[in-house]
Amino acid sequence: MNRLLPSPIAVAALAVLALFVCAERAQAADISGTISSTVTITEDTELVGDVTCAVPLTLPGANPCIAFGADHIKLTLNGHTITGAVDPPTGCSLPSDSKFGVGVETNGRTDVKIEGPGVIQKFERWGILLLSSSGVTVRNVTANRNCWSGMQTIGTSDSNFEEDIWINNAAGSNGAACGGICLLNSNNNVMRKSAFYGNGSVDYPNGNVDFGVGFEGSSSENLVEENDIGGNTSGVKFFNSSSDNVVRRNIIAGNPPGQVIKTFTAGNQLGADIVFRATFSGANNTIEDNFCLTYIAGGGPATPSCPNAITEGVEEAGSRLTSPLDGEKGSNGPRTAPSRFQAASAIASFLAVALGLGFLYTRVTV
Repeated sequence: MNRLLPSPIAVAALAVLALFVCAERAQAADISGTISSTVTITEDTELVGDVTCAVPLTLPGANPCIAFGADHIKLTLNGHTITGAVDPPTGCSLPSDSKFGVGVETNGRTDVKIEGPGVIQKFERWGILLLSSSGVTVRNVTANRNCWSGMQTIGTSDSNFEEDIWINNAAGSNGAACGGICLLNSNNNVMRKSAFYGNGSVDYPNGNVDFGVGFEGSSSENLVEENDIGGNTSGVKFFNSSSDNVVRRNIIAGNPPGQVIKTFTAGNQLGADIVFRATFSGANNTIEDNFCLTYIAGGGPATPSCPNAITEGVEEAGSRLTSPLDGEKGSNGPRTAPSRFQAASAIASFLAVALGLGFLYTRVTV
């Protein structure tokens, strides 16, 4: 009597399929709803709904909504929103405050990721705080209407921030130097293929200290490349001893917007596409191949890097947020790595076809 039994290949393939599915479910924790005390994540975690942060300001320093508590893990936003407790400029933190709210925090972490799409908004200071961390990836995230900066890095290095949108932050910075991304004593980071729009405010006694991208303290060897930077109180601003940074192939224009130019005319309220603060003491910053129009030298190079109306190197501006990164091929559609379920689906499809054709059966005689 002949009988068809599944071959060892079929059994092995089914085992692999089970591992893919189980691994996807086992390695991710879910977050949604109202958070009333800081959620510290120690494994891959994803949002399965919008989050409202109601964490009380009880601890000195940052009181985050979500904090990374382990290395080598990822927070996936899945298109959802993390919303803080304020409506800037109302309720924003003062520089003298010893306690303040932030959206997502990494403190002393290595190789962690915040993956969008998704929005982090309306926090007392920063949407994202990276403190003494390295190898951090922030990709496809929107930081909107946070009181100080969309993201603050302090002592953070070797990290990548790509395809993000930093918009309308620093409306309630209360005189602190803030904007889209603020790098303080942070080195070897990359900001690429992102948009910086509408960040900053100027109606404080110390005037226009805000920006789209700001290098503060001793920040060095950072790269700002292929970004759109417009409508901020200043575009890219250099402070203190920041040195050896590279700003290239960006469109940096319309900083500040017309209404700001019209309304705020005092000397300390002026902004430009590229700005060096009067107290700047750094050196060897490279500003090249950008489209930019206005420049404030301050303590920086006397030879202006703007206006520069070249177009070589920035032609792709209209599609850079969705164009392939270097070394990748494909259309201008979103690029996402295949999930375990996508891989599992491919395996299942193969098994269905193979089993239907009898390829994965072994004929035995009993």
